[in-house]
Amino acid sequence: MPRRRPTQLAQRIISRARLCGVTLAGIAPADALRQSPSHRQGEAADLPPEARSVLVLALAHPAAEPALDWWDQRPGHTPGNRALIRAAGELAAWMEAELHIPARDVPYGIDTGGVFLKDAAALAGLGVIGRNNLLVTPAFGPRVRLRALLLEADLPAAPPLDFHPCEGCPAPCRRACPRQAFGTGAYRRPPCRREMDANEANPYRIQDVSSLTYSIVCVKYCRACELACPVAAGR
Repeated sequence: MPRRRPTQLAQRIISRARLCGVTLAGIAPADALRQSPSHRQGEAADLPPEARSVLVLALAHPAAEPALDWWDQRPGHTPGNRALIRAAGELAAWMEAELHIPARDVPYGIDTGGVFLKDAAALAGLGVIGRNNLLVTPAFGPRVRLRALLLEADLPAAPPLDFHPCEGCPAPCRRACPRQAFGTGAYRRPPCRREMDANEANPYRIQDVSSLTYSIVCVKYCRACELACPVAAGR
């Protein structure tokens, strides 16, 4: 059987990712991520030398399905992230078995060995970093969640994305922030962190759909800037 060309291989992996349940998928060279602004600041752990490509998975989190984002104490913490973990595991097993490409699921948090997922997703052609400091995708705006796999294979980079969603936009995302995190024009983390702390101090108790008697304490983090973005707002 002839070897598949890298472009064909990348397309096959992306198609399989969608079959595993993710909404979007894209590939970026690991070296490009190593040179991205966030990673060059030294906040993230170095990517292992054997990582040659980064496969970024995105799952749409529409406003009509808020529970996908509700944070609880179970493994994976949110239903959406648990779905991404399952998809990443299935995809990694398939790549190793069918394509003989070692693949490693990357933890979500930077402090646990993760990567800057927004940078990775932009490099993988899934979207651009908007004025709301979020990844903005053409089809779903910023209402997506991300996960990544490190691949021991050289695969082609995604083509540049000709997408400029913030040009001419009156930035309702910035006005929506309850803590004025954009009050100086640029995103500031401390006000955003204060809102998250307030969310954590006021958790909700919800009924577990798998049980009639067991309830779950969860945190509903602020999504004001995300939900105010007009890009693909109806999806």
